[in-house]
Amino acid sequence: MKNIKKLSGLFFMLLSLIISAVSAYVYEQSSMTVTQTIQDIATLTLSNAALGTIEEGQTVTYTPSTTPALDGIIQVVTTKSNVYLHLDSDLDSQSSNYVTYNITVKFDTVPAGSSYSVGDVACTLTLSSPDYHSITLDVAGTWKFDFEITTTPQGVSADTDTTVTITVSAESTSS
Repeated sequence: MKNIKKLSGLFFMLLSLIISAVSAYVYEQSSMTVTQTIQDIATLTLSNAALGTIEEGQTVTYTPSTTPALDGIIQVVTTKSNVYLHLDSDLDSQSSNYVTYNITVKFDTVPAGSSYSVGDVACTLTLSSPDYHSITLDVAGTWKFDFEITTTPQGVSADTDTTVTITVSAESTSS
């Protein structure tokens, strides 16, 4: 009987330790989610243009009327006002091929209410100033830009193919 009381006591003591150990692992859990929609503020559509052949030393100005690929070469559709358009080119890498390489970017289509007019110059990219930051698109809507390009190549000893790359980006900050 004495052994049974001892075993019973020991059993209840072990049982209480097991219960407290198990209850130490029981906890309450809950979860939540945070959602957000990232809005596309601008959609860009860009076209490529081939200017053809030019002779060394010759100066040629290409306009949308003489080179239709330059008409509406950049299109931007914005969903908000004050979107900033950035143009970054590699024109500076062409200084060994050209005496002059100027790209004048002009407004072709302007949404109603803008401070700009069709035909206004938005910016000019040159060999010495190949990038332009922060053309402010001051109202939401569809914007189109034309290029007018003037080139004068340097002398060459053989036919030389050249390519200028312009990267266009739009963002909601001017930097």
